Amino acid sequence: MNEVERIVENANKLNAHIDSVVFEKDGNIIEWGRTETLHELRSSAKLLVSMAYGIAIAKKMKCKDNKILTLDTKVYNTFKDLTKKLPPYVKNWTIRTLLTHSTGYEKMMMKASQIENIDKDKLLDYIFETSTKYTVGEHFTYNNVEPYLLSVFFSENFKMDISDFVKKEIFSPLEIKKYTWKKYGKYCAGATGLYLNYKDFHKLGELILHYGMFNKKQVVPKDWIVEMTSPQIDCPDSYKPERVLPKIAAGYFVWISRDGIVFRDGAGGQYIICDRKNDMLITLMSSEEHINLVTESLRGLI
Repeated sequence: MNEVERIVENANKLNAHIDSVVFEKDGNIIEWGRTETLHELRSSAKLLVSMAYGIAIAKKMKCKDNKILTLDTKVYNTFKDLTKKLPPYVKNWTIRTLLTHSTGYEKMMMKASQIENIDKDKLLDYIFETSTKYTVGEHFTYNNVEPYLLSVFFSENFKMDISDFVKKEIFSPLEIKKYTWKKYGKYCAGATGLYLNYKDFHKLGELILHYGMFNKKQVVPKDWIVEMTSPQIDCPDSYKPERVLPKIAAGYFVWISRDGIVFRDGAGGQYIICDRKNDMLITLMSSEEHINLVTESLRGLI
């Protein structure tokens, strides 16, 4: 029995509804999928927002104020003309604080259920009418707000939807042709709404495993992959030591777990799990409400 068969067998025993598994080790790939139709990645879409910014920073793209984009670029001036009233704490927000979920909010915001009845063209008003609790840059609160704001910032400064930039800079070299990425109003949702098939989903994981390389081409700068997959901020509110992959720290829209394993997850059980020490990559897509069951199917294998 190979690794994928063991994962599927474990999932069946747990009654976890896994739709696909791709297991890669030492360059050898084993895959199993129920369907090649497009599957929603949910929060795994955040990974591409981070990669897009890494490419844009490396390209030294200029913002509308003619300053070169960096991690320390402040975002206040971009948003002040887009919403009714911008709180003063936004003056301390940078690209870095958005990428590390450290804007100061206390609770999760912009879940699908929370914004279901909100006009998507007024999401910025909803965001900035919600007060913060923590000092900017000091506390990690997992959120859908920051990837969406980064999407808005990208469009407003570079006159290009971030999904179009991803298509050109990432999907094209990865030969990803079939996908959809929904918008919230006129902006790419950023945090969610991306649909890929399981084989293309695995390619995103290969960018992490191989430090931005795909088919011998540097798609995402190596230095950026190293930085985004390194611990940038502690996340004690997300840490659950009993889990197969406890969330010990966060990088830029990725999680750092035990033994240096890096992973990205999405609601419903979408996972990219990268163990560089063992040259191993696992990607899973599922339709499982209890996502802990998905990783439980990996217990003893990673």
